[in-house]
This record gives sequence, structure tokens and C-alpha cells, in this order.
Amino acid sequence: MPIRGRANRVVAIDWDARTLRIVHAFVQKRGLKIDRLLSAVIPPDCDSTNPEQMGSHIRRVLDREQIHTKHAIVDVPRDQVILKTLVLPVVRPEELPDMVQIQIAKELPFPAGEAVIDFVTSATATEDAPTADVLVAAVRRELLEKYEATIAAAGLKLERVGLRPYANTVAACELLKYAMPERVLFMDVRPTLTEIDVIHNSSLVFSRAASVSIPEAAAGGETQEDDAPHLAFVPAAESEGSDDVGKGEVGGERGRTIIDSLLVEVTRSIEAYRATDAGAQIDHMVIAGDLGVEESLAEAVHKKLGVTTELYNPASSFGWEPQEGAAASAFASTLGLVLGQADGAVVHFDFLHPKKTVSVAQQRLKKAPFVAAAVVLLLLAPVIGLERSTRDERAELARIERLIDEHEATRKDNKKFLDFVERIRVFDEDQHVWVDVLYDVMSVLPPSDELVFTHIDMRQDGARVVLKTKAKSRDTATKVSHSLMNFRRPGRDKPRFSVRVGPQTEKKRERYTFWQDFTIKILEDDDTKKSKRRSGRG
Repeated sequence: MPIRGRANRVVAIDWDARTLRIVHAFVQKRGLKIDRLLSAVIPPDCDSTNPEQMGSHIRRVLDREQIHTKHAIVDVPRDQVILKTLVLPVVRPEELPDMVQIQIAKELPFPAGEAVIDFVTSATATEDAPTADVLVAAVRRELLEKYEATIAAAGLKLERVGLRPYANTVAACELLKYAMPERVLFMDVRPTLTEIDVIHNSSLVFSRAASVSIPEAAAGGETQEDDAPHLAFVPAAESEGSDDVGKGEVGGERGRTIIDSLLVEVTRSIEAYRATDAGAQIDHMVIAGDLGVEESLAEAVHKKLGVTTELYNPASSFGWEPQEGAAASAFASTLGLVLGQADGAVVHFDFLHPKKTVSVAQQRLKKAPFVAAAVVLLLLAPVIGLERSTRDERAELARIERLIDEHEATRKDNKKFLDFVERIRVFDEDQHVWVDVLYDVMSVLPPSDELVFTHIDMRQDGARVVLKTKAKSRDTATKVSHSLMNFRRPGRDKPRFSVRVGPQTEKKRERYTFWQDFTIKILEDDDTKKSKRRSGRG
């Protein structure tokens, strides 16, 4: 069902270094209808980062297709956002924005005041769980202003600014909704920055942008001579020129180099994801794009990783013919945007209208009509029922009662706020700052010519770090263990770590012969902090 207050006709717009893509859709009560999909080359003399130039190009494309819809939705690419998953206590929805603001401020490389922050909770979150995963995204305000200026220059009204990896997730979940695997890797192949996302139980849990340059000639297709829009297709209609879309095939040495580079980025992404979900296996992979490398990449992934792979074809999602869906392989993010626009039951990213705490003043404004009605009744009461001699006394009494009610409401609101701040403080004290912990650990490790580590696993639950290491000497493990257990933070008398060394494996042909794991337990070495916690929770 469409969200009340949103436009019934929208254009979803997405662009990268080379191509502008547009989906024109109708959000109706009986469902979502896709009117048409089209793409247009961004000419060399058009700077896609310049709002005036890019806005004018969008306007030209829409005019040539005679699309007169005024409302637009866009998305922000992965490389332009800070994306972080926070584990937060389960609180009331109106309290969550403040908690997110406090926690994400610690993760940003720039002041939180310079960012627009929005978030979504995990699709698998339950009310009875003590904590919930919250995916938080932060975008610099200056970037958001550029998007607003671009859409304004196109003569459109900006309805929503979403997040491209999340839009891709929506599209992938719609594609696989009848047989959703536990973990899906979604790959959106782009000319310069390919986006790779991991979806776990229908929730976006990992995303990165990989820098792999795919030359235009690699696709093997025909280059458009101008910036005229290329109509991918109109659903359920014959569209002239649709046979060329996404049909190029990569070949030769250059093609193999591109496929190898993309495979490396897939492997890196899986390993990076496993740092937060140890031992996780990818069950399925979906590849989107129209640069001509997608089919060869799918075959290479299946051959190397043994993962079932398919090309993004949304025909089943919208009731199209298979060849029509194949022509829309590069439209995952734009289709995901309109799917999110039509789904009023699910909360999505919107940097234009980020989620905010409802203040006491706003709550009172909502009650203003009822207060006004009460005032009218109070003014009429002396005329229709009260004795003139008691009018002044009754008005004074009413005024005093209102003052009492206001003071009582303020007292309750203040108490709720103080309780809320205390819950954040207690929760925050239990969290380890991993940058500091890793700094302490690394400060006592020997140089890399003596010992290297191949994997790090950090767990808030259990307060431990697991290091997988390789050493040249058999005795290095003992020395490292003693150094860690003897480590003291400045001004502290108690040890910071306890260490357990796993079984040592000897691989004689390796440069680093002796392999072993260190399980490092983080100890409480601050008596003052500990006593404060007891008193705070008492």
C-alpha cells in the first residue's frame, strides 16, 4: 500500500560515472505499476558531480520521453556514506533516534553535526530480545545538498533520498521472496565502483564499494552517439532497440583481467564479512549490471567458490516476460527504490526526512486541538451554567489546576529523560572500544619479521579477541603470551589481559613455520569504574 502523503507517480533516478537510469512508476492502491525503464549515456561534456549540468541532462532525457511527473526519488551510492551496524538495547521507537545519534557519533570520522543520519532496524528483530541490530548510515550534508540542487535543476521535486545498497537489498529480497536463502551476496557491477552487499535473513548486514575499472569497450556493445535516452523496454509492449541492452560479452586478455579483479573483490568482501560472522557461508549470489561481464563473472564465481549464482532478472517480480527482465538487469537500485516507495508497512532509509525523536513540545502540539476545545467549553460554562458570582473564582481555580498539570507533566518527562540517559550510560560502559584494545595488543607484539597474524575476531559478547598467527620461532608464542599477561595500562596495577594459546602446528615448508591461535580475554582493571557500575545499577 502506498504511504499516505507520498506522490502516486514518481521517477526513480540513479546514475554512475557513465550512465543515467530512470524508472517511471505509478504507486497505486492495487499495487505498483512500472510504466517504463530507460537509460541514457552521460555525455563527456556533462560533469555528473555538477548539479546544474547533471540536472539539465536529466531534464533533457525526461522531456524526450515526454515524462511529466514532478516527484523524484534518488539514492546515495555506497562510497558516499558511512555505514555501521550497531547493537543497541531494545527501546521504544520514539527513543531510538537519540540513542543512535549518541552511539554513531563515536564512529564518524567527522563531526556528527556535519552529517545527516538515518537508520533501519533488522528485519528479524523481536520485541522480547534485550538488544537489536540497527543499520545506521551517515551522509555529509554538503552531498545531500548537491542531490537536492541536481533534482531542483531538473525541474523536479525531491520526494526521498535513499541508500543504494539498501535499495539493492529490497530488489534482491523481492526477487528471491519465494525461496530466500539465509545468506545472499548481491553484486551491482558498475563502470568504476562495483557495490557488493551481503544479505542475512533478508537484512543488509555488510556492504562495500570495490574499485574495479571496466572500460566501455569491454562490454562489446555499440556506443551511443549522443545522450538520447535508450528505452530499455515498456512492460507488455514492443520497444524498438531493446535487443541491444546488456548483450555484449567480454573476451580476450582484458576481459579475463577484469573477471579476475572482480573475483578478488568478491573474495575480499566475503572474508571481511566473516570478521563479524565467523564461519559464515554464502548460500547464493545475484549479479546485476549491463556492462557485458556479468555472465562470465557468474560462471567464474560458481567455478571458483561453488556458489549458485544468477543474473538479476526482475521479470518474476513484476509479471514481465523473461527477455524484458533481462533488459532490466542494471536497474536493481531504481526498482528497489520504487518498491520501497510502494511499501508503506516497512520503514526505509530517507536522508531527506531522517528519523527523529518526537519532542515533548511536538507531543503537546498534537494535543493542541483538544486543549482548544477545552478552553472553549471553559469560556462558555459561566454563560450557560455557572453563577456570575463564582465565575472569577472558578477561572482562578482552573488556572491553578492547569499549572499543576503542567508541572506534573514536566516532572514526569524529566524523569523519563534521566532514566533514558542512565540506560545509555550503563549500556555504554559495558562496551569495549576496539581501537584502544587492538592498540594495547599490538603494542606488545614482536615485529612482523618474527610474527604475523592472519585473522582477527573481536567479540563484545565474552570480551575477547582471537588472533590467528604464524611465527618463525617455536618460542615466540610463549614470549607473546607472557608479554600480553604482563601488560598494564598506564596508571593501572592489574593486568589488562589473560591469554590462552591454542595448539601449535608446525609447517616446515612455510616461511613462518609455527602456527597458533591466541585467545585474549579482556580483564577489568579499573576498580573505580567497577564500583561506579555497582552503585549505578544498585
